[in-house]
Amino acid sequence: MKYLFFLLSAVVFLSGCSSNSISDYPRYTQHVAKVMENQEANNPASALNSDVPDMSKIPQYMAPGHLFTMSHSSDSKLSGKFRADFNGILQLPYNVNVDVTNKTFAEVKETVLNAYRKFFQKGVESVNFALTSKDYWVEVRGLVKKPGRYLVRPSDTLDLVVDAAGGVQGDISVDYFTASLKQSTYEYQVLLNRYFESSESVDKIRWLGGDSVFVAKLDSLAGASREIPFVTMLGGVQKPGKVLHQKDASLYYYIEKSGGLVQGLGYNECYVFRNTKDGVKRINFSFDKPETIPVIFPNDTIYMNSKIETEGDTWLNRFGQIAGIISTAALLIIAL
Repeated sequence: MKYLFFLLSAVVFLSGCSSNSISDYPRYTQHVAKVMENQEANNPASALNSDVPDMSKIPQYMAPGHLFTMSHSSDSKLSGKFRADFNGILQLPYNVNVDVTNKTFAEVKETVLNAYRKFFQKGVESVNFALTSKDYWVEVRGLVKKPGRYLVRPSDTLDLVVDAAGGVQGDISVDYFTASLKQSTYEYQVLLNRYFESSESVDKIRWLGGDSVFVAKLDSLAGASREIPFVTMLGGVQKPGKVLHQKDASLYYYIEKSGGLVQGLGYNECYVFRNTKDGVKRINFSFDKPETIPVIFPNDTIYMNSKIETEGDTWLNRFGQIAGIISTAALLIIAL
């Protein structure tokens, strides 16, 4: 009899429930927007990209990769172009090696002339020494197709440097990749997808020479630990999954990135699930009423019902569920 009691209780519960009985948050309004923004004010958007150091105040020193020219009217061996290696060492004729790192051009030139002074009784000042170009050595390793050391220009962005190494080994439109950079005393990580996403403004990296870039794939576990700002699209779109959060991007942006809407979208059954300090909140909105669509925050989950269901359909389905339970109860009674 206890099974019969449980089944009859389930019938009563289903008949008394409505689709709005589990709503965690009121329909989106300007007031709700302010409340949610206050709750999420301290929510970190991305610890990765915000860690790009400000190197604007670092002096313009000579660096690994810089190209110099030297000549002397009476010694052809002193004529030519010479480039500082990855460690900043400038190898010159007659076994003269000069470390150019953390030196101004004037300091490097003075060091070079002093090194050659012993070869000339007089007239060392007639050695011509000049800076030809400011290129930078950068070593690219990890998940790239052509790892190695490359000369880059000061204006080259991170994505161009990775492209010079053959690009990432994988599909950056599907997976997420990080680049770990070591530059002088600086070590930090950036999310490569931001640099390959043309609509995203990113911090420009200033090359120092002798830099190293290590490209790695960001798995879901690492992404969770670093709080990468993803938005998860579930239901109602052609390609459900994670989309990198873009500041000030609307719902339509994430729909486009997810392949567009499917046919038969239920406009009223749309939700945003958001982690807040008070737990998970659910915001109900109507896709055909733009004023109800919430601002999308990092780590939101968006669900849009892919099946249109009228109120009559809802009651019909509920009636079918109740009928099924009653039939099961009747069979149990007969069996007893």
